Amino acid sequence: MEMTERTPGAARAGRPRLLVGFGLLLVLLAGVLSVVASDALADQRAYAAAPACPGGSRGDSCTTTVPATVVGREDVASGKSVHHWLRLTERGSHTVQRLRMAGSGPVYGAVRAGDEVQVTYWRGEIHTVRFGAAAQESWSSPASAWRFPMGSALALLPFGLSMLWAGCWFRRSSAAAVSMAPWQVSTWFMAGATLGCVGFVASMTAGGPRDALLVTAVGMVPSATVGGLFAGWLRRREKRAADTSGILPVLTAERQTVDAAVHGDVSYSVDGFDYLVVGDGPVSATPDPAGRVARRALPETLTVQRLRSLRPQDPAGWYSVFGHDCVVIECRDGDHTVLIATRRRQAPVVLGALLAASTG
Repeated sequence: MEMTERTPGAARAGRPRLLVGFGLLLVLLAGVLSVVASDALADQRAYAAAPACPGGSRGDSCTTTVPATVVGREDVASGKSVHHWLRLTERGSHTVQRLRMAGSGPVYGAVRAGDEVQVTYWRGEIHTVRFGAAAQESWSSPASAWRFPMGSALALLPFGLSMLWAGCWFRRSSAAAVSMAPWQVSTWFMAGATLGCVGFVASMTAGGPRDALLVTAVGMVPSATVGGLFAGWLRRREKRAADTSGILPVLTAERQTVDAAVHGDVSYSVDGFDYLVVGDGPVSATPDPAGRVARRALPETLTVQRLRSLRPQDPAGWYSVFGHDCVVIECRDGDHTVLIATRRRQAPVVLGALLAASTG
């Protein structure tokens, strides 16, 4: 558990650039996927508008429908999903074609070996299989090729924009916003992630691209609501963390090793000494979780001044280790200010041991 202190300036310089860089990357990727989805929609419209080829001929600008016979079906597992392959031969041909279908119905699940179907070619590939009144698209059909790229674009765009906003927020905010995760930034991330999920699901399930965009637009309201509820939860957690009035000293004769860090211009403030031993002689800092070796005793001249919650100007590593559960015990050792960070549930024992040591 390393609690290396970082300067606020370094944090201010690093985090905004990282957020802006990732945000720009996600927005750019969303733009590329939007172009891919636009091309797929253009192919969909071209396929829907393509006329039948004259005289059974084949060409890229028209469709050809021919009879075929089902030879069999194959369900191939791929990770957590299953790929559905239809094996068939055209009438008058002995060549077996293996065609991946888009889903398991309505044609794939209904046909059996020997059934007669109609297959439609466009641009040299089979895009539709018909069995009676039912029709199903192949995996390569442009009918649904727009769904995944559009869904991915709608998922990445709000998240990328929230990262850009967060980067700009950090750049114009004080060093305090860099040391601790502000609820404002977390709220936008939650709202963006929720809206991204709505957009992706809508693209994969809606009847068409307009419906997907409409559902995503309507989803902005519940997404903002989720972000607001998340903000309220974070604010309540921050208020609870700031209240240290209920923490009272507890004396213990039992030896305990607690998570704690000592910070100050004193000899017993050492990087890597991330534990305190209490209840066994003088309070000691140690890097050993068992508290048996390399112990440095805190002097009796160390006096407790007050108890408080974590502040942005405290060592940045403390927030990453303790989060909002951190309690800081402010002490004085002669002319030096000494800060001791620990967890809320361990603060009573540490406070009791420090008070007992300072009063002899």
